[in-house]
Amino acid sequence: MEWSRRKFISTGIAGSLGVFSISAGIKWPGGTRKLPGGFWPVMMTPFNKDLSIDYTGLKELISWYEAAGAQGLFANCASSEMYQLSPKERIDLTQFVVKHSNVPVVSTGTFTDDVEENVGFIKKIHDTGVAAVVIIPSVIVGKEKDEAAMMNHFGELVSKTSDIPLGIYECPSPYRRLIEPEKLKQLTRSDRFLYFKDTSCDELLVEEKIKVSAKSSLGIYNAHSPDVLHSIRHGGAGISCIAGNFYPELFSYLWKEGRTETVSPSVKKVNDFVLANDPVISKKYSIAAKYFMKLRGLPVTVASRKSKQVLDASDKDRLDQLWNELRELGEGQNIEIV
Repeated sequence: MEWSRRKFISTGIAGSLGVFSISAGIKWPGGTRKLPGGFWPVMMTPFNKDLSIDYTGLKELISWYEAAGAQGLFANCASSEMYQLSPKERIDLTQFVVKHSNVPVVSTGTFTDDVEENVGFIKKIHDTGVAAVVIIPSVIVGKEKDEAAMMNHFGELVSKTSDIPLGIYECPSPYRRLIEPEKLKQLTRSDRFLYFKDTSCDELLVEEKIKVSAKSSLGIYNAHSPDVLHSIRHGGAGISCIAGNFYPELFSYLWKEGRTETVSPSVKKVNDFVLANDPVISKKYSIAAKYFMKLRGLPVTVASRKSKQVLDASDKDRLDQLWNELRELGEGQNIEIV
């Protein structure tokens, strides 16, 4: 997909340490500067047995996500084991996903608390052709830093990266740092932020973030699968949850069918399935997700650079059962399980 850029009128944003000025924007197909709404998977990175990136498997994975209804892809994220990739691998991986996908891609661009290093890497990730480069709040400032320091770093990144479209991911690693609604509102005034992956696991807080960003280019994508139906029914832009690495079709279905005036029995049944199995998909993630992908016929191994966990017989039995239950749900609700 071709993404062209143009500059907009400068906008001042009141940050905690003063005002930073921004002169940037994006021209999107169809005249909108918003990313497509819907299901945006947090992509896994398949590895070979020697722990090199399995690009053949990755290509199959991209096709699988898209066949399941993905409207965009988040590559080089926590599920991708981004912290275990080298800088070159992060760029190569992102570039590969952009090249082989038919939907917009976002990718992480901050891996240090040094402003200039982050600016340089954001530009490199942007050059791969992504729709937005994602900033990790818990990486750009240490845990001991206050909100003012965080907002100052955001301000410098915005002012030093020209017209590059940006995103935010409240990644719980290396530590948990959430963006409060008022701070988010300040950031949206730049018209530079397009993607926000919320990990608060608080449906009311998510709803407040949706409200403060409603008139901006920013879309709120919920990471907490038990709350996704609530958030998309209250104006949320979409879904970016780890459960999407088990049953992406269900989240595409919820997005398509779950935003009507009333919740249908079928939508409720699908959502109940998501709620009931949240403890299952969370156990020994992400190797459990790769095992489940293998059950589904994807050519991936359970190899991981990050996880040293091992699936025992009971883990595999429960995931085998989940696969059977998913197929039964698909048949009962007329949802194609690809």
